[in-house]
Amino acid sequence: MRAFLTVSILLLAATVGFAEDPMVVLATTRAGRIEAFDEALNRLGTIGINQLVESVSASPDGHKLYIAQEYRGECCSLYALDMQTLRMCSFAGSTMFAVPSADGHSIFTQGSRGVDEYDADSLRLRMLRKAPGTYNLQPSPDGKWLLGITNSEGPSLDVFDLSHSGVDRRIEIPTGPATGAWAGDRFYLFSYSAPGKGSLWSVKPEDTKLSQPKEIELPDLHAACNQPVLLMLAGAADKLFLAEAFGYKIDRRKACPDVTAGGIYVIEPSTGHVNRIAASVRVNRMVVTPDGHDIYAIHSASPARQSEVHLMHIDANSGRTLAFTTLESGDWNLTLTHTPATLLPRGYVRAAIACSH
Repeated sequence: MRAFLTVSILLLAATVGFAEDPMVVLATTRAGRIEAFDEALNRLGTIGINQLVESVSASPDGHKLYIAQEYRGECCSLYALDMQTLRMCSFAGSTMFAVPSADGHSIFTQGSRGVDEYDADSLRLRMLRKAPGTYNLQPSPDGKWLLGITNSEGPSLDVFDLSHSGVDRRIEIPTGPATGAWAGDRFYLFSYSAPGKGSLWSVKPEDTKLSQPKEIELPDLHAACNQPVLLMLAGAADKLFLAEAFGYKIDRRKACPDVTAGGIYVIEPSTGHVNRIAASVRVNRMVVTPDGHDIYAIHSASPARQSEVHLMHIDANSGRTLAFTTLESGDWNLTLTHTPATLLPRGYVRAAIACSH
């Protein structure tokens, strides 16, 4: 049986940020370090944190990082890292990610009973939205909505009106598994459930049902390998970026060493046109700049223990590699942020855990 899975990469997408501050690439190893690079992948510095890091995201102004890492030897609790003081404060337990709102005032995460919203200043729980799904959470750029894609109990899109608690409406998705991303100010759902065929829906938060999908022509991603394909989707500036994810526990190269698929599929949602770029890259993580011109990706050259890991800067138009650097073997995360130069580490510094809520 041919199967597809999706991985949420909202946490790996670029924050809108402030254009006057430099774009910074943050590569975070599960072993407990945040490596900061400039746009040309010159290493700026390193922040030491705890181990078992699952995710890192950044506030829109780049002054805070939100890190899911070990707590008393177990994974994971959420910590807010103040980039100016390098002090960390834990504020939520038993969760794997934090999603900042577009204005930076709120932090959303998956709680045990639904979606939890925290105040970004006080780090106190502001609201619990009871909801049945396990979500890929996608805040709207205007700050009015939170969209949650779930593939549990059938694929659906749950729409949260941020002016009140609870789920505002549920939109059923006919095929799955599904993933989604904002491309500029438009939200898109994507599902690939048949060889060479993808379905793409444009969704407004006010919608109550999906319109007819646009068919997206893709290669048969399975080809001769009858193993699950793990897909990731990112969006920026009226473009979508689709890639098969390699280097995870589900890496079909282990069972099918002759797998040749790879690269990144750039989709124009308005036309459905698809262009494959960087065909030799086996994407493990991927982030895209807000203007859609640049892709930063972790390339997993081998499925063996995450060896041969490279951080790459790719031109999103031509697919040309502009820069790359080698990372040590291990599991890595990526995020982009516009962090003021005065707050960036120089050399190695260690963050200190200072408080807990």
